[in-house]
Amino acid sequence: MGNASVDFDYYQRRAEAQLELAQKSIEPAAVAAHVTIAERYLELCEPARLAEVAEHDGPRLSPIAA
Repeated sequence: MGNASVDFDYYQRRAEAQLELAQKSIEPAAVAAHVTIAERYLELCEPARLAEVAEHDGPRLSPIAA
């Protein structure tokens, strides 16, 4: 990707999609997982993270704790 505005838009859309899935889920574990993934995407929307991602070939999501 490399373009910060494109990256931001992409990560924002992915976060919104995960939150929609969380709202549709009935299993508490699924809701929690979707919210956690959405939070990770939102972290990538932060300016410092966008700059870091731009230096690499793609996003570097941190592992999700169990």
